[in-house]
Amino acid sequence: MSAQGVVDPRLARLDARTRTVVVAIIDSARAQSLPVEPLIDKALEGAAKRATGPQIISAVRTFKGQMAEARSALGDNSTEREVLGGAQAIRAGIHVQQLEGLRRVRPGVQIATALTVVSDLVTREVPIENALVVVSELMQASASDDQLLQVRSDIETDILSGMPPAIAAAGRAKAMEQTLAASTPPNGAGTPGTLPSPTGSLRGSDGTGLKPPSAVSGARSPAGPPTKPPVSQRKRP
Repeated sequence: MSAQGVVDPRLARLDARTRTVVVAIIDSARAQSLPVEPLIDKALEGAAKRATGPQIISAVRTFKGQMAEARSALGDNSTEREVLGGAQAIRAGIHVQQLEGLRRVRPGVQIATALTVVSDLVTREVPIENALVVVSELMQASASDDQLLQVRSDIETDILSGMPPAIAAAGRAKAMEQTLAASTPPNGAGTPGTLPSPTGSLRGSDGTGLKPPSAVSGARSPAGPPTKPPVSQRKRP
């Protein structure tokens, strides 16, 4: 769809009545500044699966409603990815109030990946409350998107290995929190990636972290007198 009232040619595969209703839903979504491409994809998915006209209409209308609820919960400034992630979460059974809670954990930070991860955990039969706690705590610990996805992957592996979903989620989340805590310098000392010297200090007295040449075993001080050879090596008169 490029403008309201203009039918996307891809929707031509729908029957006339279904197409008319779907176009109206898409126009309504556009008027609300909701993503429309996912709605077209949903309609085409239904057609590919040979769903009936009423089934396609219901699926598109429901999806549009979920996106509207997600945007309302996440705020008018939420990105398209966040709206879609929120809709996915609602579809997984997460309530709008719980989405609002996730947003409050990191206001002003993009949380699309966090929404996807919490939805996927619920789909993997992690209880909703457990999934929300896991993702919220990782968000509070400033886990990156890649780290959130890694935790999800590890949890899924554990579940497939026979571990109860709630236990798998709690264990993997705790491990990641410990990793994040260990990567933070204590009391702000040093900088990320800074290695201590062998004596435990970050820098030497000369600012290089290295001992001066005179302190190295076997080196001679340029200012000192010459060293006498051992008695056994002196020539007899």
